[in-house]
Amino acid sequence: MDHPFTQSTWRKSAGVAALLLLSTLMFVLIVLYGNISATTAFADSLFYTGILALVAYFYWYVIGFFQVFQSKVIAALAAQLVCLVITLALLLAFELEDFKTFSYLIPVRMSVSTLTWIILQQWYDINKATKKEAEEEAEEEGLASQHIETVERIDRISVKDGSKIHLITANELIYIQAYGDYVTLFTKEGKYVKELTMKYLEANLPDSFIRIHRSYIVNTSHIIRIELFGKETYQVRLKDNTCLRISNNGYKLLKDRLLL
Repeated sequence: MDHPFTQSTWRKSAGVAALLLLSTLMFVLIVLYGNISATTAFADSLFYTGILALVAYFYWYVIGFFQVFQSKVIAALAAQLVCLVITLALLLAFELEDFKTFSYLIPVRMSVSTLTWIILQQWYDINKATKKEAEEEAEEEGLASQHIETVERIDRISVKDGSKIHLITANELIYIQAYGDYVTLFTKEGKYVKELTMKYLEANLPDSFIRIHRSYIVNTSHIIRIELFGKETYQVRLKDNTCLRISNNGYKLLKDRLLL
């Protein structure tokens, strides 16, 4: 998995510039509040920002394990603790600072590193989301380019619910949402879970159904309009006021099918 800082020369340069700026900021703050020599402050800032940058670099490869907000906060605190401990060990080893001086400057280090980590976390999240979207688009385009042998068109789907069996006609379906090897069928009467794949439904449902996203197949007869959701991103609004996101490939299919 490519690291976002190494994807281009521009990003490498921006990363180095950001590190130098952070190191300079740390140096100035340590000189102002630490009452220590410039040489010691330079070594302190260099050690701390260098270790922080190293920890932040490798955090990219484990960021996927921290999905909820609380886990991200714990990861940030753990990373800063690691930076503090290693920096202290280096400063003591080179006899540049004693523990008292180091402790006095901990709030300065934590303030700078916390702000840095918040910015970094947001940037990593954006890159992760962009990468995931690109992978989904590639998968959708791959599926669209494959020849799918169509068997008999589906006119109804049976769904077992306890002792009852529901027969849902294609016309009753509003949209379908994927959940792994299962799908949820949405109708006016309610929603039903069925063990089917989106690929199978995409190939066998009537032409009025279009796969607008990796996770959605929609009955076009229930679409009232297509709305701009973000920069070059669209969503469909259905008659029941449900909004479903459209992928780039899904938007192309919609335009072709609906002659937009």
